[in-house]
Amino acid sequence: MPLPFNPRLRLVAIVLASAGLAAGALLWFQWLRVERLPLHTYDLQDGAMAEWKAYGGSWEIANGVLRNNSDERGAKLLAGSTQWSNYTLTADVQFDGEHGDLGVILRSNAEEEGVDAYNGYYVGLRTTDGTLVIGRSDYGWMEARPVKMPGGVHASTWYRLKVTAFGCNIAASSEDLSTQRMAWVAFEEDPCVESGRIGLRSLATGGMWRNIAVSPASRSDYDELGHNAVSVEHPEFPKREADYNSFFHFAPASSSVTQPRDSNAKGPGRDIHIGDLQNFPRNEGENAVLRGVVILTSPGLYVQDSTGGILVKDSQIPQLNVGDAVEVEGHADPGLYSAVVRGGTVRLLWSGTPIPPTAITPSQAASGAYDSRFVEIEGRLTGMELTPHGDQVFDFTQGGQSFRAVYANRPADFLHRLEINSSLRIRGVCVLDRRYTQERAPFVVLLSSVDDIQVLAGPPWWTPLHIGMIFVAAIAFALLIQLVYFRIQQWKAYAISQERNRLAHEIHDTMAQSFAGVGYQIQGIRSGVLRGDRQDLGIIADQLSVAYQLVRRCHEEASRTISMLGSSSPEIQHNLLGTLAETARKIAGNQIRTQTTLYGNPFPLNLRLANALLQIGQEAIANAVSHGNPTALNITLRYEDSGVELVVEDDGKGFDYQPQEAGFGILGMQKRAREVAGTLSINTTVGHGTQVRVHANQQPVSLLKRMFGMGKEKVPTG
Repeated sequence: MPLPFNPRLRLVAIVLASAGLAAGALLWFQWLRVERLPLHTYDLQDGAMAEWKAYGGSWEIANGVLRNNSDERGAKLLAGSTQWSNYTLTADVQFDGEHGDLGVILRSNAEEEGVDAYNGYYVGLRTTDGTLVIGRSDYGWMEARPVKMPGGVHASTWYRLKVTAFGCNIAASSEDLSTQRMAWVAFEEDPCVESGRIGLRSLATGGMWRNIAVSPASRSDYDELGHNAVSVEHPEFPKREADYNSFFHFAPASSSVTQPRDSNAKGPGRDIHIGDLQNFPRNEGENAVLRGVVILTSPGLYVQDSTGGILVKDSQIPQLNVGDAVEVEGHADPGLYSAVVRGGTVRLLWSGTPIPPTAITPSQAASGAYDSRFVEIEGRLTGMELTPHGDQVFDFTQGGQSFRAVYANRPADFLHRLEINSSLRIRGVCVLDRRYTQERAPFVVLLSSVDDIQVLAGPPWWTPLHIGMIFVAAIAFALLIQLVYFRIQQWKAYAISQERNRLAHEIHDTMAQSFAGVGYQIQGIRSGVLRGDRQDLGIIADQLSVAYQLVRRCHEEASRTISMLGSSSPEIQHNLLGTLAETARKIAGNQIRTQTTLYGNPFPLNLRLANALLQIGQEAIANAVSHGNPTALNITLRYEDSGVELVVEDDGKGFDYQPQEAGFGILGMQKRAREVAGTLSINTTVGHGTQVRVHANQQPVSLLKRMFGMGKEKVPTG
């Protein structure tokens, strides 16, 4: 049975298909644009750096020459397309100084800052051994056997590099433009990087490039260069630690070349392993030729191979970087755990990348088995100090074993941010030399840079100090809660006391007086009867009539008091004037004419302010009806921008108002006005009525002020 047709689903499908086609077309055009970026000769016009992207270095173009003015380690300048595959790259290069590497990069991808931080190939010249170098970089370095450049490689001389890449084969030539002497090299890697950008690279030197050009290449172009090479080379320099260990075993252990010479033997130094130095007599050393990789350059030169590490002192040392492969020749003095080579020479074999550290425990390091080796250790930081020489010293502990680390350079901001009790991982050269341990630690780790420090975890939060702070804070919080509770209870008791005082005043001024009058009349009738006075029934009836009127009045006063004590409703926030008018009708009945007036634009009052105004208004109305005998009562409510004003005015008999002799009712009104930050005024004279006016702002009273400041007011008595 076919599915029913749904126009919405069809529309969605059309939109999705159109979006997919548009995205595909965009990607295809982008690929086509990049793929068709032509191979060309680079026009090195002054300041025209738009085609190039730098990764380190200080690059500029002037007078047809592209120059790097920096001698940092591994500066790169890239151009071209990642889609370029088979091409020939030519460039003239010249060194600024008598050290370092200078050359070109081809088939480069995924570039980042760093000496070998790209995926591609490098062809260049090296001054330290005067060779033409070719190798593979993949965030590591694999170098083929270098080829000697006739006459060596020198500064201030232009050399022409020509490199052809076809498939997985690369051939290169170098020509000394002053002598026309040349060297060739051929290189093969399978699998290989098949395409990528071109670039320029320098290592530990500044230099210049000119006549940079890229052109398509064929198999014949490769053969034209490759047939001049003696052999086809392959990547040899290892990336793995196991490869590195096997690389520096120059001869089998059974060979006489690798055995330490007898103490009585005489003759020149020999190629041996660093670990073999421990077999030499302690009281006399001998000359030796060693090969290894630089693991530290400051505060001393440390070299390591697969069998151990040494400290090189008092020797002719060229400018070296960590990771360089070197040959050391000198007088070897074996120590308890490692040896020191003195008074010889150090020769750079080739520039390389740092070897990986050996992960060990502090107990293993303290045993001396890893003296003068590049290691990685974890520990908890227990202290830091700066020595008078400017060295940063770190104290560590791990598994009951304490040790130290020393950073012999100017402390960086990163070091100042380290926190005590942090868990750190450090990489450096493990030494047991007393010059560094100072009898305070079994061993010391010498750090070469702040990158050798890795923070694994910050200090634990649950320290005794923090626990104490939590305890103190908990006690303080409990005391605060207790104080708040006591103040609330005091506030409630004070409010109840004030309300009781107000009720006492109301009852005193109304019902108590009426009851006193009733009692007085009844007492008069009783006294007359007991004296035997012959009073006619008319007099008794008059006295009883007066007593009846007093009882009725007392009943009315009780009704008014009960009405005033009724709970306030949220309606008063919106209709305060209507609520007061209803109160006036209940208290005064129809005997008193009541008029209400509203001014301004009404707005909702907060409940506390509305309730205070209601209580003040009810008190004023009750006082007017009870004591003033008015015929008219005017209630006015005025809304202003900043607040509200209530006026209760009667045309009664008034009274002689003395603030210092005010009764409970007036004191209660004054207190309610103060609670809402309002002002109360009473204007009255005998025979001319009374006006009660209260003005308050629409601002809520602070709860803390109400809680902690209420008890400061005196409770009226009397």
